[in-house]
Amino acid sequence: QSAASVAQFHLIMEDVTGLSVKALRDLITSAGLSYADCLEKPELRARAVEARIALASRDPTPPTTSGDPASGGPAQSSKDATSGKATKGATIEKKLTLSGYPCVVKGPAECIEGKRQPALAIIILHGFGATSADFASIPAAATKLVQSKDVVWVFPQAPIGDIGATAWWSLDPMKWMSAAMTGGDGMAKLIREEPPGLAECRKRLVQLVDEVETMTGGLPTSRLVLGGFSQGGITAMDLALHLPPGRTVAAVTVLSGAPIVVDQWGLRLKVHAGLKVFMTHGQSDMVLPFAAAGWLKQLLDAGGATVQYEVHTGGHELAHDTIPKVTNFWAGL
Repeated sequence: QSAASVAQFHLIMEDVTGLSVKALRDLITSAGLSYADCLEKPELRARAVEARIALASRDPTPPTTSGDPASGGPAQSSKDATSGKATKGATIEKKLTLSGYPCVVKGPAECIEGKRQPALAIIILHGFGATSADFASIPAAATKLVQSKDVVWVFPQAPIGDIGATAWWSLDPMKWMSAAMTGGDGMAKLIREEPPGLAECRKRLVQLVDEVETMTGGLPTSRLVLGGFSQGGITAMDLALHLPPGRTVAAVTVLSGAPIVVDQWGLRLKVHAGLKVFMTHGQSDMVLPFAAAGWLKQLLDAGGATVQYEVHTGGHELAHDTIPKVTNFWAGL
């Protein structure tokens, strides 16, 4: 099953690739942006990506947060959609605010209410320009995992960023595209820079981790999984590495991600020795180059992490077998 909804940024890039110069300029103008500083067609394409994202954010599709029983996952219990109340032992869904982030939270009622600890809490961060709804159907698809363990799922929603798209920290699509087009040297420089807003995001997400652990009855960090897609995957890895010493998570899941602040990450991997990581990447990725995943794998290996790396032939997306593979990985923790 395609994860096209998760790969929104990738689809936007494909959409603008075949446009003429005139069409690109018209698109940029329609979003209220300027192309005066775009001297080459690749720069126009990058600005057109910003335009598409800005236009999409003005007419958002309401997130769907309910599970899909047709996907073969466990049936959801009857509940009050507003209060999230359910009978003892039932699976519920709640909309909570954690560390200032609106979150969809799913799992056994007793675990969410802190009456008993789950086996795992899994926090999933969506990608750039996307919503928390993109991964909210995973619990219904993770049949093997939820049958073997009590799991609390947390799906935070990133705020609207400075270009009108949801983002965990400030991301300049044109800068990333330009770096990708210039090859290894451009990307090598970019992944050493600290992007604006990362430090503040990191601080808020550490607080979110604290609040999730408290909510679930004092769950230890060693039973927490952090994961995400694209910018969300990058952010999940950064968060895991910047947790305090002695608070190493059960695992990190990086789906179509890349390394950033690699000098910091290299040092922090020593603090969290033996970190378990599941990562996947498409060989045809036009958004975050496939080579970037290789650099992340090398960095993790050098830092002593235990990495399961799954490669697929697609682009900036999830392969049809990614969700079964990652849920099996989680089931083995």
